[in-house]
Formats: sequence, structure tokens, C-alpha cells
Amino acid sequence: MQTCSSLHSELLVETMSAYQFSPFLVGQVYAHMHHELTALQISRIIYKGDGKTRFTEKAVKTCMDALSADPSWTGWRSAGSGAPRKTTSAQDAQVVAAIYKYRGKFKVTVAWLKKRYFWARELGNSAIEQRLDDAGLAYMRRRGKSIIGETYIPERLDYCGVVKRMHQSSLDRWAFTDGTVFYMDRTGEEHEHSQRAALGPMVWKQKDGSDALFADCVGPSRYKKAQGRPVRVWGMLSEGTLKIEVLAEGDVMNKELYSDLVDNKFPEWLGVCDYLVQDFEACLRSDEAMEAFDRVGVKLVPGYPRCSQDFNAIENAWALLRQRLDETMPKAMETRDDFVGRLRQAVVFLNRYRKKRLEELSRNQKERCQDCEELEGARTSW
Repeated sequence: MQTCSSLHSELLVETMSAYQFSPFLVGQVYAHMHHELTALQISRIIYKGDGKTRFTEKAVKTCMDALSADPSWTGWRSAGSGAPRKTTSAQDAQVVAAIYKYRGKFKVTVAWLKKRYFWARELGNSAIEQRLDDAGLAYMRRRGKSIIGETYIPERLDYCGVVKRMHQSSLDRWAFTDGTVFYMDRTGEEHEHSQRAALGPMVWKQKDGSDALFADCVGPSRYKKAQGRPVRVWGMLSEGTLKIEVLAEGDVMNKELYSDLVDNKFPEWLGVCDYLVQDFEACLRSDEAMEAFDRVGVKLVPGYPRCSQDFNAIENAWALLRQRLDETMPKAMETRDDFVGRLRQAVVFLNRYRKKRLEELSRNQKERCQDCEELEGARTSW
């Protein structure tokens, strides 16, 4: 009877000259085995290192046999089986350190690294790319978030320290308020772009990019986000429930409108909440607004930092609302009344079927602050 180690050794000798499975590819095979895919099915999914050539069914089957014999196995590339390493560990650390030190200050590319370090000029681009890949780095699109000015970093970190020391029962009495704007389509062309935008940013395309400019692979106009007739909405997220008020057509929030909204809507919207998170627009912190807050018995959260939309949980509720509106977008253009009706239905849907998520957003201020501290005061993913 063969032992696991002897079977592993035989498989290694038999296949090492023919197949090279990296630890990453072995991990992929292992994951697909867990989902009970056959060797043939897996061979149609994974690719060799060139990203184009598939493994044969036999090769995948041999890999599966090796994993069955030893689940901790990480591949046939044993020590000394490949070409000699062209960089030292100190050089590897040097290029990785340069990435973290200079990104945001220079356009750091492989070519830039080769100009900076003379020893790197003797290497091909792929060697440096491999060292960066080994460190978990990739050349990717920057996040679409505005940066936080240095002036506001200390203010944000001080706020995080205070929030993390607070009891959760106190944070549960916070409400979050802000406004947003939805844009209604004015023409058939704008509606076509809206429908395309509702499909999301991802689509299945050929890897070689040959169909990238086909109509069904092209995204919406870059200007779509702020095109159309505006429908302005004000809202509040409190106790895990979203409430909204649609402003009259042509109205823009000002101190008179806001103080009226506080008097007429906030008592119902606040529930048990007695502290309010809001941004720093002048009309929101005018004398009229402060007097209205006193009348309804709510206070602004003390020390709330400027330029900190990522701490205002209603921003995430707006994102959920936009997602629901995309899911329910009609084929034909709609009137303002039809859109407002669909908007209100979307709010009802969120409060009923996304209640748990809204409650999480209302209560996770400590998590947001932890993320902010880990980023040294920078804007978080929230």
C-alpha cells in the first residue's frame, strides 16, 4: 500500500518536467475541487502563467491527485528547479519600499524604478514586475475618492479617539442627515445612457480586447452622473430607518428651507435620537438652523470633523437607494411624479428588506474610526 508521501514523490517525478503549477494555481485547483468540479471543468477555467494557454485535463487531474494525497502541497516548482533568482532579498525590499515612499509624489512605474536603481537596469521589466507581484502589489486604477487635506487630519484623528471610547448605547442615539440629487432624463439619448449606467461598470469581454469597442461593451457617458433634470432630496438615517423629503421642483436647500424642515420633519424622523451628524454647509449651521435644533431637542455631535462624509452613515444609505433605483429603472422615460413615486417605493423597499444593513450603517461608527486610524486619518472606504 502506498503512503501519501510516496505517491507525492512519484507524481513529482512523473510530472515535474511537463507541468509547472505555481502555488496560486494549486490554490485555484484546490478551491474548484472543493466545489466538486471535474478535472475537465477545471481545465477550462484556469490558465498557465501566460494568461492565454489552458492546462490539459491530464495535467489538472495529476494536480488533483497530488492535492488528494497531500492537501498542504503547494506545487511542483521545488527549490532550485527554476532559473537562478536575479535579485537579492535586499533589492526586492528596496523596490517595494520605493513604491510606498514615492507613490503620490511621482508617477512610479517599472521604467521609473529602473532609472532610479542602477542594478535594476540589467533586468527585464518582467523581473521587477514579478518582485512587485510577489509583494502583493499591482498597477491598478486609483480609488475614486477625494483626498483629505493635511489641515483636517488631526481633527479626524481626535474625533476617532473620542468615538472609540464612547459606549455603544450613546452612539445608538445618533442620527445622520444630508441631501442628495437624482437626475431625471430629458431625452431618449440620456435615458439610453441611464439604462447603460444601471447595468454597472463590469461586463464579460474578450481578454485580448478585440470586442472592447462593441456597443454592448461600451459604458455610459462620463458626464451622465450630473446630466438631466435635478430632483433634490433631503433625508435622515436614524435607528436603522431611512426617511426622505423631496424638495419642490426648482428649490435648492437654504437656511429658511432647512429650519422649516427641522421644525416639521425632524421630530418624527429623530425617534429616540438626540444627537445629529451633518456636514458643514452654511445653511445647515446657520443661526436659524441652530434655533430650530433647540426647538426640537436635538444637538449636533460635538467635535465632528470637516471633510468627513465617510463618517456620515446616510451617504451609504444613498448608495443603497441608487442601487435600488437602478434595479427598478423602467424601459421608458418617466415623468417627475412617476420618478418620485418610484423613489418612495425604493425607500420602503430598503426599510423592509435592507433593514439589517441600514442598522449596521447606523451603529458602526467605531468601525469607521478604526479604519480611519489605520489609514492615519485619510478618507476611508466608507
